[in-house]
Amino acid sequence: MVDQTPDPDTMSRPFQLTASMQRSVYPAIDPTNPALSAAGKVVVIVGAGGGIGYATAQSWSTAGAAGIVLVGRTAARLEETAAELKTPSLVVAADVSDPAGAGSVFEKAVAKFGKVDALVYAAGYADFNMVTGTVEPDAWWGEVTNNLRGRFNMIHHFIKATNGAGTIVNLVSFGAMFVVPGMSAYSTATLAAIKLGEYLDVEHPNLRVFSVHPGIVAAEGGRGAVADHFTPFAKDKPALTGGLTLYLQTPAAEHLKGGFVSANWDVTEMEKHKEEIVEGKLLRLGFINAKLGPGGVEWAK
Repeated sequence: MVDQTPDPDTMSRPFQLTASMQRSVYPAIDPTNPALSAAGKVVVIVGAGGGIGYATAQSWSTAGAAGIVLVGRTAARLEETAAELKTPSLVVAADVSDPAGAGSVFEKAVAKFGKVDALVYAAGYADFNMVTGTVEPDAWWGEVTNNLRGRFNMIHHFIKATNGAGTIVNLVSFGAMFVVPGMSAYSTATLAAIKLGEYLDVEHPNLRVFSVHPGIVAAEGGRGAVADHFTPFAKDKPALTGGLTLYLQTPAAEHLKGGFVSANWDVTEMEKHKEEIVEGKLLRLGFINAKLGPGGVEWAK
């Protein structure tokens, strides 16, 4: 009898920049790695009540952050996250789609911790039934703006609070490159978010911006989204992205600045080819200059 179990790597392996594919925490992004210390740093995490946001907060706490600002719509969910952290935290329930709501996050963060150093935007919404010509325009635009408005508002106020310095990790998706019926709104918004990251990199030289695909993430502990058709392939741990955000706030990630990065890609392998990544603009809009494949790219060196 033929085994009908789907290969869990089917939807991840074809989009590899590196030969090594990571799906859980590994040494280079392990929050206990001294090289990733967040000592003295304050991070703002949007979507901190969800699976990836929760794991990111845990990672920064393990790395010794001076302060973690937990942002979301539901205070109770954020309080649950805060209760499990080892470092000082601040819960801010806010609607960041409102510019004033986004601004209040930073006012409260600076009032408590004196500064902010990093922003991780881990909130998002996807409806895969947005078939053009069928979906009503207001619904289509609603999904696009839901994925862009709050993101831009938070970035705007982060720049104001830091004078255009610090680290921004923008969670996006491979949905930007897919052409799948019903995904036009989500794909368009994600593509725009990646392009926004490239503009931020050019317009604010002291800002370190990264657009990160978190992989196909497994729901854990009642946190995270569950999509039945993705479940067989959802093998990436939320902590994988959490650890990656710590790596990205270090100087070691400078060659990835302004570009698109998948959490599945091995950062150690990318470090070995950083000149090629920068010179070839392999991660710019967004990775289409690189020939991705099951074995990774054919490096020139």
